[in-house]
Amino acid sequence: MDNLSKPASLLNAIAAEETTRRFTERTFRIFGDADHLSQLANKWRNVSADISQGHMFEQLEAIKFNMDALRKDSDLFAKTTASMGLATDPVDIIITDGKKTLREVQAKSCNKASSSTFLLSDKKYGEMMRLSPADQHAEIEKLLKKRIAAGTLKAEDYEQTLRNLKKSLQHDDVASAGTTYQEATDATRQEVADRLADEFKLKSALTDMHESGKRAGKAGAAVAGGISALAEGYAFYQGEKALGEVTLNIALASAKGYATGYAVTALSKGITHSASYLMGSGIAGTLSRSNAPVAIASGVVNASKSMIAFMQGDIDAEQLADEISHTAITSTASFYYGALGQAAIPIPVVGALIGAGVGYFIGNMLHQSGLIALGDSAVVKAAKANRKQVEAMCLAAIPQIQRHRQEMETMLATHFAERSAIFISALNTMDCALGDWDPDSYVKGLAEINQQFGGVLPFKNFSEFDNFMKSDEAFEF
Repeated sequence: MDNLSKPASLLNAIAAEETTRRFTERTFRIFGDADHLSQLANKWRNVSADISQGHMFEQLEAIKFNMDALRKDSDLFAKTTASMGLATDPVDIIITDGKKTLREVQAKSCNKASSSTFLLSDKKYGEMMRLSPADQHAEIEKLLKKRIAAGTLKAEDYEQTLRNLKKSLQHDDVASAGTTYQEATDATRQEVADRLADEFKLKSALTDMHESGKRAGKAGAAVAGGISALAEGYAFYQGEKALGEVTLNIALASAKGYATGYAVTALSKGITHSASYLMGSGIAGTLSRSNAPVAIASGVVNASKSMIAFMQGDIDAEQLADEISHTAITSTASFYYGALGQAAIPIPVVGALIGAGVGYFIGNMLHQSGLIALGDSAVVKAAKANRKQVEAMCLAAIPQIQRHRQEMETMLATHFAERSAIFISALNTMDCALGDWDPDSYVKGLAEINQQFGGVLPFKNFSEFDNFMKSDEAFEF
């Protein structure tokens, strides 16, 4: 199961990254709206705050609405017409589902509730939503009812305003928290606008990390629990484990899968949004589509697990280095092959998953073979240890072999020197015997040579040889 947990968590993180991409894209749009808030403060810096706060009011409401939509995973999105380059449009804010405009909004923020009431009640706004400062809403509502009851000439317009009056931007179950006149006025100051922009970016990024992490965690729990159930179920079937132990192990595996899925996805989103904050949404968007943040986050989480295991004493320093090396190589390979797979198979999620899976196992083989490693892998270390052991044995054997060889050469030299003298003496005896016609001496010399080869002549002198040759007995040479 341990051999499957790492690739399973990585593939789950890639799938989660793809399926929660909508969160990231919405967060990027909130980043853009937050930047527009700062730009508005700079654009209207020389205009009276009582006037410029109206622009800030619209932008703050749109951002807050989009923040709530992000939290609720809604397709709804609010956009000010001013940010779209339509400064003179009678509509101040539109609410869309990405395909069509669902609601048009007219927003008015004045320093008095009566002024806001009057401006909101223009007949040309028809059935648009009428948005007022949250702190003036109750008083505006009271004024509208009073003027309607009084039967004024604008009673019909006031009725129309009352029907559509809201104290916060809302549609269906998504709503902003509302914005007060004072909040909008404070936002006209550049330092306040910049601070609010950073806060919105941080909150939206954290929301994306949390919501995406939860979805990845649930998928991770299902995958890890499923793998564990197969392994533990087989152990239970074989009678190796009790039912209680099996149930506990499956629950623990599911919990670990949730934690890993949440951590990897949340961290990958954090990397993406950090890149957006530092380098811009364009580069961050390209980075997120490459699955690089997932590979980095997966490597960080798995390396952290190894570090924790080391600090707890579950593994030694050598195994720690090996695991970190393995994590780095497999994560990198998964990233490159995931991008290649997505390019080769242009089906969302599928191509990246196939490529990343192939990359993981290729990286694993490269690490195990030692062809690529941050330090030596376990297999390579074992091979080096065996080589050193064999080398030590050889180094110890070499002087012994040399000594034995020297002894053998000395013994052979002595042996052959002694036999050489015997051969020469015997041959001289035989040579002299031929010259002196002394058969007995010749036989003696021949017997000495024969003796050196472990043989014995069947006769000792010429008379025995002569009798041997004259006999009728069969013989063999």
